[in-house]
Amino acid sequence: MFDCNYFWRAVSISSDGSVEPCCHFMPSLHTSSKINWKSYVDNKTLKDYKIQNQQFLQDMRQTVLDGGTPKGCAPCVVHEASGRQSPRLKGFAEGRRQVPENEKTSIIPVEYIEHMDLFLSNVCNFMCVMCNEDFSHLIAKEKLKNTDSRKAITTWGDNEEHILKFMRKAKNLKKITIAGGEPFYNVKYLHTILETVLPIAHNIEILITTNGSNKITSETAQLMNKFKSVSLSISIDATEKYGEIQRWKSNWNELKENVTHMRTMFDENKVEMELNTTITAITVPNLPNLLEWVDGNPAITWINPVFVVYPQMLQCNILKPEALNKISSQLKEMYKRKKFKKLDKRIIDMITVGLDNMESTGKYRQQFDAYFESLKKSRGLDIYKALPELKNMLV
Repeated sequence: MFDCNYFWRAVSISSDGSVEPCCHFMPSLHTSSKINWKSYVDNKTLKDYKIQNQQFLQDMRQTVLDGGTPKGCAPCVVHEASGRQSPRLKGFAEGRRQVPENEKTSIIPVEYIEHMDLFLSNVCNFMCVMCNEDFSHLIAKEKLKNTDSRKAITTWGDNEEHILKFMRKAKNLKKITIAGGEPFYNVKYLHTILETVLPIAHNIEILITTNGSNKITSETAQLMNKFKSVSLSISIDATEKYGEIQRWKSNWNELKENVTHMRTMFDENKVEMELNTTITAITVPNLPNLLEWVDGNPAITWINPVFVVYPQMLQCNILKPEALNKISSQLKEMYKRKKFKKLDKRIIDMITVGLDNMESTGKYRQQFDAYFESLKKSRGLDIYKALPELKNMLV
């Protein structure tokens, strides 16, 4: 069985109200649907309000029980086929308990829900090259061109009240991950979510994914400090121009300053700051510099490197074997020379094993060039002018 504790213990609610088992699931590869709120909400008793049993989720769980693999689980399938640890194998909690076989059913009670992924809206101040309109209203606005720009923004809207009621009923919540858009660019939404579960905040771990560009206020920090623990997962993929190109509209110097500021706002014993680093063909050459910066930065306790799976044209296997080998060897040598004081072998291995196991391919080279040609027209981003060394590294 393609088993996963997300199937039985979690839900992910997107900014448009659609529901998946987790944030890694690819609804575009599966048949997903928005919640028909009227069929799930009984305004008097809420007895029929069961987001966790939306028909789509029931069907997906049944697929697993019948021995199949949901198509939307492709990211985990790809990771595991490449010898990398997938989100499925890692799970949403360290030391997670095994779900009893008798609790693996297509319909589950709300009391089973221990984990929620919440996407508050698509409002974001960045236009990351591996992102799309579901997570950045600026990208949506770019695609709409001269159409009414208000249509670019997606929020829970009228569904907000019902989602909050669902959250209050999930009395065994242990972890909530919050993303956007950019949560700290939508502080009102963020505060609403945190305040909703304050009665059981002492039992809940919070993980907030942020691009690190927005100043955190003392009011927000005080609210976050009421939870059992908090992790700030900062999406920084590279230093200098490599990061500014991948996270379009970011400013490296401002990010560095803000990371330092974030650390001063929180109790070090309660709030951990880590980097959530997406490795693409663009950022691979910068990995040694990024790891050196992380290792020497006292504000950051951990880095979680993840190789991009989608869009496929940004995968690292579009680089030549010699380019991948060069970076892998450089990282191994840096570790051997004890260049790193904080980063352990596990982190280095996660990256080098991934690079070593990649089979270079030119399958998506044409798509890569076409994509950045379109960004050259829409944003003025000339990838080969900004990173002249990249062209010779590509297959």
